[in-house]
Order: sequence, then C-alpha cells, then structure tokens
Amino acid sequence: MPPISPLRSPLALAAISIVVLSACGTADVWNGPTETAATAEPEPTTVATTTQEPAPEPDPATVDTRPPPMHQPVPLYETGTTTRQIDAATARENHYVVLDLGEEWTPYLFSESDSANELPMPNAYRATYLALARGELPDDHHGERARDDKYLELFGIMPTLGLLRSRFQHTRDLECTAGLDLEPLRTFEGFITYESREEGRNFARRFRVLENQMNDLARAQGAEDIAHIDATRIRSERERRQLGEYQRVAPRAFAIRAAQARLDCEGYFEGKGEYVTGGLDWPTHEALAEFERRHRVYGWGFLGRETLEMLRRSPMEGDQEAVIRVLTERAMHAAGVLEDGSVTGTYRDTAGEEHDVPNLEAQLRAIVIESFGLETPESTLAFLESLGDLGADRARLVAIPMPTLPHYYTADMDLSVEIDRGDVWYEFPYDERGAERGQPVERRPHLSVFTTWNGQRIRLSRFGTTIGGWRSEQIEDRIWWRYKNSPPGPVVWHQIVAAPVWLPPESTPARDLFRRTGRRGREAYRPNYHETGPSYASAYGLVAAYHIGYREREDGTLRLGGDDGIRTHGSVDYMSIMRRHSHGCHRLHNHVAVRLMSFMLAHRPHTRVGQQAIAFRRDVEIDGNNYAMEINQGGYVYQLAEPIHVEVLEGRIRGDRARPIEEPLPRFDTTVGAYMLPDGGAVAISRMGEMTPIPVPTATLDAGVPAAVATP
Repeated sequence: MPPISPLRSPLALAAISIVVLSACGTADVWNGPTETAATAEPEPTTVATTTQEPAPEPDPATVDTRPPPMHQPVPLYETGTTTRQIDAATARENHYVVLDLGEEWTPYLFSESDSANELPMPNAYRATYLALARGELPDDHHGERARDDKYLELFGIMPTLGLLRSRFQHTRDLECTAGLDLEPLRTFEGFITYESREEGRNFARRFRVLENQMNDLARAQGAEDIAHIDATRIRSERERRQLGEYQRVAPRAFAIRAAQARLDCEGYFEGKGEYVTGGLDWPTHEALAEFERRHRVYGWGFLGRETLEMLRRSPMEGDQEAVIRVLTERAMHAAGVLEDGSVTGTYRDTAGEEHDVPNLEAQLRAIVIESFGLETPESTLAFLESLGDLGADRARLVAIPMPTLPHYYTADMDLSVEIDRGDVWYEFPYDERGAERGQPVERRPHLSVFTTWNGQRIRLSRFGTTIGGWRSEQIEDRIWWRYKNSPPGPVVWHQIVAAPVWLPPESTPARDLFRRTGRRGREAYRPNYHETGPSYASAYGLVAAYHIGYREREDGTLRLGGDDGIRTHGSVDYMSIMRRHSHGCHRLHNHVAVRLMSFMLAHRPHTRVGQQAIAFRRDVEIDGNNYAMEINQGGYVYQLAEPIHVEVLEGRIRGDRARPIEEPLPRFDTTVGAYMLPDGGAVAISRMGEMTPIPVPTATLDAGVPAAVATP
C-alpha cells in the first residue's frame, strides 16, 4: 500500500474543514439549510457585487505532522525503565510484545473472551486459577489441596507478580540469611538420596562421633582445626582410618547441614517436626521437596542435580529467578511462540538461505531481564515495588521488544504433532515370585511439534511424555493387571479442553475415587474430586487434547471417528513424565501442556464452545456404607476449525512379544505366594502372558490358609 498523503490524514482533513467554515463567515457549526434560507430569494445585488477568491494553497510548512492518536497506549520498557509509549494495537507489526503484568492474567486457555467487545463466555475454573495464582486458599477442596502443596508453579499455576513481590520482601527481611554458609553446597558434587529415617539418623550420629574424634586429634597436635591436622604425624592406624573416613564423608555431612540451615532459615521445616542435623531424614526430605516446588525444580526431595544448583544460590537469587521465570512464561504466551531450545535443526527461507531453528524462550528471557532491569536480586525487587498497586480487577499492560520471528511464522501455521513411543515392552513384567523383571528403556517417549512451510517440515519443540503400560484394574471386585496400550497410528486433535474432567470407568478401583477421612476405626470417605477434576491435580491436569480417529474422504476432508479414550494432557505427577507408564495417555508437565495448547489455539482458527454440561453419578459401597460421586460440569472446550494431525509412532519394540497382551492377568498374592485366580487356583505366568496351573504352595496350606483366598 502506498503511503497516505498528509493531506488525506484525519488531522489534515479536520484542518481543511475549519478553513472552509471560516471562509463562510460564521463561527457556528453548519448543520444544513434553515427554513428561511430554503425559501428566500437571494438579493440580486449580492450576486452581482460579491466575488469569491480562491482558497490559498496550504503552506507545506504548516501541515500537522503529528502522529495519529494511539488506540491503546502502553508504556515501553527498555533497559530497566519506561521512556515512551507505543500503541498496543500495532505492537506486533512494530516488533513489540505486549505483556499483562496484572493480577488478572491467565493463560489464554482460562480466558472468557477474545476481546473487550465480545460477550464473555464464563470459564468455571478461571476464578480458582486466579485465586491459587495469588496465593489465596479457596474454602473448598481446591484450597485444601493447595494448603498442602503450598507452591503451585511446578503444578502449572503460575504465581502472580503480587505474590512474588510478597515472597521477595519476606526473603529480604529474613535476618538469618546473612549467616548462611552455602560454600559446602557449592563444592559438593555428589548425590544424596533419602533412604529411611533411621538411615539418616545413623549417618548423622556416626559423623558426630568422627567429628569429635578429629577435634580431639587436632587439639593433641596443637592444630587450629581439623583442616590443619598433619597426617604425617599420626602414628595410630586407628586414627589414620578415622581421618580417612572423616575426609570421605565430611563433604556429604557439611552439604546436608548447609542445606538444613538454609531450609530452616526460610521456614521449610515448619510443621514437619524436628530434623536430625547432618542427616537426610524425613523432615529434611519433605523440606527439600517443598523447596523444589517453590522453585519449579523437578526433583525427588534429594540433594543433587537441579535441587543442588538452586540451593547454591542465595535466597534472594532464588526469588530473582522466580520473577524472571514467570515473566518469561507470560512473554512466551503473549508472543505466541513455542521454540524453547529443545531441538536443533535448520530451515531454508524463500531465497534458499539456511537458518537455525531459534531458541525463542532464551531470547525472550534475555529481553525480559534487560527490559525490566532484572540483572540483580536488588534491581528485580525494585522493579516489582515500582509497579505499585497491581490490583486484582484490572490488566496492567506494558510492552517490551520482540525477538525476530522465523520466516515460517504466518497467520495460519500448518501445525502437526508426532509422538515417538520410544522403547516399548509388551511382555509381562513380573516373575514367578511377583518381582519386577528387567525391561530396560534407553529411548524414552517424546512429543514433537512441527510446522510445514515452504516445502519443509520443521521441528519446533520436543517434550518428554508417557505411554501406556501395565496398570491395575478392578474386575468383579478383584484387582487385576491389564496392559493399557497407547495405540500407534494417525489421529487428530479436534478439541482442546481447559480444566478437563475425567469420568472414571466402572473398572476404576474405589480407592482411587474416594479418600478416607477421620481417624482409624472411625473411617468415613468422600469423593476425590481432585482425581476427576477440574483441578491442577486431576487425572488430565490443566488441559487435554482428545485423540480422535478419522477417515479422509476423496475431496480431502476428514470424517471424524469415535473417542478411543486416549488424550495428550497435563499431569500433576511431574516425576512420572518419561519415567513411568500411564493408562495409555500421553502426559506432559502441566505448564508445558498449557503452553503447548495455548500455542495451538494462537495459530489455528477455532471456536470457543465453552463449558461442558454433563451428568455423572457413581455409587460405591465401602465398608458397608454407600457413597456417591456426582459431576455436573465438564471442562471448557475450544473446537478447532481444522483438526491438528497427530502421528503416534510405533517406537522400538523390545523383547520377544510384538503385540500387547489383551487379557487381564491376576496380581501376585503375597499371602499365598502365588498368582491366584478367582476360583482359588494358582497359576504361573510366563513372560508371554501364558498362564499355567500350578499347585497352591505347600507352605500356604500348612499355615492353614484356604486355597480360595481373594487377592488383596
């Protein structure tokens, strides 16, 4: 489009109108002819004597060159401050990202409309998401669960800046942080797991004895401390062994002590009981797990890897990282990008020049740090405090520079998904004594996102996921093993559901649907609505895409089939991703699932269908009492105009069996010492899943246990 002439701009046209009205000789706004003007004859002398001079040509120097008014002015952050405003309406085309720093921000999945002019379509989980993100505890099962989990970022609920500011200020005001010695953590290179409460106590006790012995030895030598003991002066073999053992285990003990001092200073031991100094006991394990949740560290409550890396940072540095992490996540959603450095690849532009697939998450992180001035903990806290009253009922829009997007970013991206099932074992995984057989997995399952552009299929990101395996299933009041397959082949995602609800099948054991309350001997049960959802802790997590089979018609359109029960969805069980089996679904970390599905909706036309209405009831008898579970509302549905194609790859089949075992198999009965059938017969189960009758173990009969015993 050619540039608009200054004389045709709205401001220029307004100026011309004023000139014309002034030439008419009236200061009033002209609204059309009056009655008198419409009927009166003009005076002949007026026509004969009046001449109208042509309007003078406008002087180019006096043309109004001011830019047109902004539709939505927002402050632009650059190098830690705001120096000017930009128009949010044209931000993207001018290479800016508009972020909402307000307390009302949610990912797009939990929004209720696409614009301020659109009538909102209520999203039932939005209020819960916002309350949890602000650190509030609703007076329901959501608040009850959040009270235990405490820090929810690792579960996909991103904390608001207001909550991060409160945490940051609390950390700054802790006097105990000045006395923390983190050097033992920075120099420790091992890995310390939790084994048992007694193991932790024994280690701490043994080290204290060694420490006392070495202090005695240092005093005997006149040394300043243990570190200055002269080993060449030791004559006793026993003392040499003690010194060697001390030097071997001291880094471990000092790392535990340093971690405990930090955890205690920041309040992570609150409500967990007394801990044993220098031993990784149960309270320390629980405190470490809570620390991991606060800092979005995927760990087991052990000392090692990412947990150790975060512990080496000061408490203020940990809060600084949380702010950077949350702002980067918001920027990823605002920019509508997915590339996170998880793939290495290239693509060619229309001129044939090769480019790397960029790590846009790393680029946005760097921009966030520079734009908001988050280089130090102090400057990061100063930025948060400069925001003033964020409010809980309005947006707080700001802009930052936008990374240069790759050429393949278009208005309607051709997106597809590939799920590699990795190494797959179909053999029965338990031996004749009920112990697990070795089924090593070298290639873990992964989900990859592609875009097809300019004749190329370009991989954007790659995420760890899960596939099905052997799971418990209730059949006629007994618990069996059944292989839950993740079928390979082509499917599509037709709907994306925010805060989905899982409707448990009849085969779901009652213990998964109801939770015991009260003291032992006075048990009562209530429905476990966290398992069904909506909840960040539900079986489907915060979002799910349904796998639907299809058939392609001759004209290229798709005829969609039925729902096979397989989903790609988020998961609260964050340590199971790539490590354990599912019931057939492909699980993702909750924040990854939310980012992925938001990206899909940002780049594919879709319809906001809204909240599902369902009617579900399950009556269960437990301990002679009847309990009911009722679900009347499902998730919030977005329907894609064109389904997204998903290819589930066969993977690499391991072992000697090429197909899943379809029949359920009995569980091992530890009381009897055999795999028991409902009729009381014992069987042996081969790796191929074949059952062979065997005599009931003699030891069981001698003990007076009847043959027809039910599996626990």
